[in-house]
Amino acid sequence: MTLVNVHHLPRLGLSNAMRVFGLTARALRFYEEKGLIEARRDRFNARYYDPVARGRLEWIARLRKANVSLPDIEEVLRADEEDGRGREVALLKVARRREAVQEELAAIDQTLAELQAHTPSAPTRRLVRGAGV
Repeated sequence: MTLVNVHHLPRLGLSNAMRVFGLTARALRFYEEKGLIEARRDRFNARYYDPVARGRLEWIARLRKANVSLPDIEEVLRADEEDGRGREVALLKVARRREAVQEELAAIDQTLAELQAHTPSAPTRRLVRGAGV
């Protein structure tokens, strides 16, 4: 099953949702606890996801791959639900995430350059506790 062909299904069980969206059962329950998705229950009390929940799971899975925060994902879901601007908000959130990662990479590159340029000095002595200095 792929994301393209699951939207027509009336329900998607927990194990299939895990496989389709690449999420663990724990993650699915966590998103349910946080109110990001609503899992329905069948007569055997097993979780299943209707088309609305599957749409939300698709957003969550995609945005979590980019390490978008849960509060930002909530904004995307809200924008999608309220006025269909989910894609627009998601693009903004992912662009901001990318900028943050680029800043982190720049800091790492700077640190690497400093370490590579640094000439080692005389070995430092290790401080020993209890030694009278």
